[in-house]
Amino acid sequence: MASKTTVNEHFFKMLIGKMSGYSKGNSRTSFSDAMIASMGAFFCVLPVFILTEYTNSIWFIASFGASIMLVIAAWNAPVGQPRNVIGSYLIASIISLTLSSQFGSTPFIISLALCLTIFFMLIARTFHPPACGNTIIIMMGNYSWEFIFHPVLIGTIIIVLFGLIINNLHPKRKYPMYWW
Repeated sequence: MASKTTVNEHFFKMLIGKMSGYSKGNSRTSFSDAMIASMGAFFCVLPVFILTEYTNSIWFIASFGASIMLVIAAWNAPVGQPRNVIGSYLIASIISLTLSSQFGSTPFIISLALCLTIFFMLIARTFHPPACGNTIIIMMGNYSWEFIFHPVLIGTIIIVLFGLIINNLHPKRKYPMYWW
């Protein structure tokens, strides 16, 4: 029978082995794709910030920056599809606003909100990591229910609309891959 030390050593070697990766990264971006992504982000963000300045209210939240990157640069990945973008933000907003309005924003409740957001995004097949940032934004910011519509719903629709225009201008792209 193997000693406990040998079993522990084997376990840790196996664990470290898994963490070392199994292949080289294959992410290669062409110059034209990089230009499309960066210019697309510029043209998506600029009107929203102008709207923010003009109306003196928040139309853009930090997590939208990551969403724009995924919609325009990872246009063919599930995380960049309209259902995932819009649905995940709505899920995150509903959970966060419900918990914060009922229980406040203690570390436990913030952690619970993030846990539930991830769970329901995965169950609803609307996986979009930047929406987890929305959970933290809401929990830390003490926002009202209006936040779901403005900036979340309107903002995610704007991101998807710009994604539709920018991605489909490219002759080799077809966005979205799916709606629902």
